[in-house]
Amino acid sequence: MQREIRHTYSPSFATSSVANNGTSARQIVSDIALLAFWGAMVPAFLWIGNAAGF
Repeated sequence: MQREIRHTYSPSFATSSVANNGTSARQIVSDIALLAFWGAMVPAFLWIGNAAGF
C-alpha cells in the first residue's frame, strides 16, 4: 500500500506561502479573504452570544 504525499491534497491556504510554485494573485487574495472572514467571525459570535444572553 502506497501513501499519498500530503501536499498533493492540502488546501490552497496551506500551500500559498510557498512562492516557488507560482502562487497566483487570485490565490493570495482568496487566502486573505478567508483569514478576514474567520477573523470577523470570532467577534461576531461573541456579539451574537452576548445579545442572546450567554
